[in-house]
Amino acid sequence: MEQKSHRIVPVGVLGVIVAVAAFSVQAAVNFQRETHFRCYTVSQQTPQPAESVTLSDQFIAEATVTIDEPLQFCAPTSKNGEPIREEEEHLTMYAAPQELTPDLRVFTEDQFGERTLTVIGARVLLVPTQKLVGGLGFPDELNHSWCYEATGPRVRQRVTLKDQFGENRVRVERPRFFCNPVEKTHGGVTTPIEEPDVHLTCYEIFGPQKTQATQFGVSNQFEQDTFTVTSFQLLCVPSEKKGFEPL
Repeated sequence: MEQKSHRIVPVGVLGVIVAVAAFSVQAAVNFQRETHFRCYTVSQQTPQPAESVTLSDQFIAEATVTIDEPLQFCAPTSKNGEPIREEEEHLTMYAAPQELTPDLRVFTEDQFGERTLTVIGARVLLVPTQKLVGGLGFPDELNHSWCYEATGPRVRQRVTLKDQFGENRVRVERPRFFCNPVEKTHGGVTTPIEEPDVHLTCYEIFGPQKTQATQFGVSNQFEQDTFTVTSFQLLCVPSEKKGFEPL
């Protein structure tokens, strides 16, 4: 069914302009082909100096934020036996807060169904990262994603996840973040959006945790370092944004 495009209404956000549209035409997202990510706490790493980056996405036209230490490392994950098609795709999560006024109602769909989320502000940035183990290359055509704190209906489903850190059955619960593809400018270099229609919704997950820490090397546009990861926190699944409107 063809969706109607609504008029874009500019709304001020702390000196930043947000373009708000009730519904917009988007290409359909192939949920099975796009990578799912399970995100693990980075419990140890080398402290890095803070850096400034400028971000621009579908909710905030432009904002400069400070990037500090990594929070989580997200590995490609098989969900319920689906294959991992891009084994080199990894993401590192950094704090990247920015206020959003007004709050937004976002209409989404993913493999857990259609969902309406309330989005209240940007919180973290997901950065494509090369894991320096096993000859994996740097991920191609993987978005940087700016993730907004989100609330919405619980999933209440159990799924089996399998990735390089283990396999177990987990319970998927509340949405935590909704992530937009984002253009990032850092050190005078602008990284464009690779897949403008591919979003991520990150859900809290609960299940048997890792009992042993894992250490490995990583490289991305901010740092080359050694991470130690422990427990998992989130499952980030490919999502389609069907539209959004101000609250």
